[in-house]
Amino acid sequence: MQVKPAILSNSLPTSLDSIELPRTLPPIVLIAFTRPEFVVQVLDALGNQTLKPDRIIAYLDGARSDRDEPKIQACVDLLNNFSGQIPVEIRRRSHNYGCDRNSIEALTEVSTQYESFIHLEDDIIPNRNFYDRMVRLLTAYKPYPQVFSISAYANFPDELDAQIQSDFMASNRVFSWGFAVWSDRWQSLDLIHAAENHNPFLSFASIPANLQTKYTIINQFFIEKNHKTDWVITMTVATLARNYVHIIPKRSFINNIGCGHPDSKTYRDGVPHWVNPRYSPNTQPNSLPTTLEPLYGAQRSLTGIELIQHFRKSGGMWLNWQEATMLWKCHRNWCDRVAIGAFLIERLPTLLRRWRSGLPI
Repeated sequence: MQVKPAILSNSLPTSLDSIELPRTLPPIVLIAFTRPEFVVQVLDALGNQTLKPDRIIAYLDGARSDRDEPKIQACVDLLNNFSGQIPVEIRRRSHNYGCDRNSIEALTEVSTQYESFIHLEDDIIPNRNFYDRMVRLLTAYKPYPQVFSISAYANFPDELDAQIQSDFMASNRVFSWGFAVWSDRWQSLDLIHAAENHNPFLSFASIPANLQTKYTIINQFFIEKNHKTDWVITMTVATLARNYVHIIPKRSFINNIGCGHPDSKTYRDGVPHWVNPRYSPNTQPNSLPTTLEPLYGAQRSLTGIELIQHFRKSGGMWLNWQEATMLWKCHRNWCDRVAIGAFLIERLPTLLRRWRSGLPI
């Protein structure tokens, strides 16, 4: 059953400062592994929040080899020592689940115990207003079932900046770097029983394309072609298929410090330019959007030409005949179809090289 599309509503909350805190505060779910030098910074930030959580639930994946054990134990020691400030419940895996499965299992388990929760990874440093703002956001949007998640991370096309009139906006895209979700909405996706790279649209080429989802399409392409997994992309596509929206800020109130770390899953070469440019260490966002319709929703769908231009920026992309056919069905304009066909022919050498090497095409 799909969630109804987001619509303008005069009953929407307008200010976080006017939202009362709930009697029961949601827990922080902290995912940690082998980076104690990051964990200590996250804990320091949590200890300096303007509103402190009642509980932290820390999930630590099992070791991949004996080399991981000292680092995992160092994280456990830090968490135990910190529990004098905020109670910490440590849940250690008996074996290595891997990042994707560990995160999905952790959030699913917590969702059976709490009404909502706030997720942090061990390289995401919240500013001092993070927990207060996230709790109030969860309270503010609880009555709106089309809202799936809340995020403290700002990421959107630059051309939309001038159009954003409040401190937050609705988004088609999930951002997991400091995000919160209600347990019933998390469970509605049933990711715990889905294939690790499940795509309800069946192919990246069938995902509706707009200014925000065009990045999800690129990510899904590489997941499909390389048979990889990424729980955040899978969650993003699953929520898109159900017409969920997400509340994201205009300025980030978390800071990602993990890029470039040897134990990082992605961005091992350093921090990409787009990761933290909107971060503000002191921001205390307050004003809320007057609509739950994303600025880049269906009414701002990309033309076939625009989508192909976006594909060309990623040198590793190509189309096979089936994917080109999917795009032709979505884009009936003659100019769009010419652009799609030209891209199919242009990237044929890549397609043939992979075919000869026995790689997925």
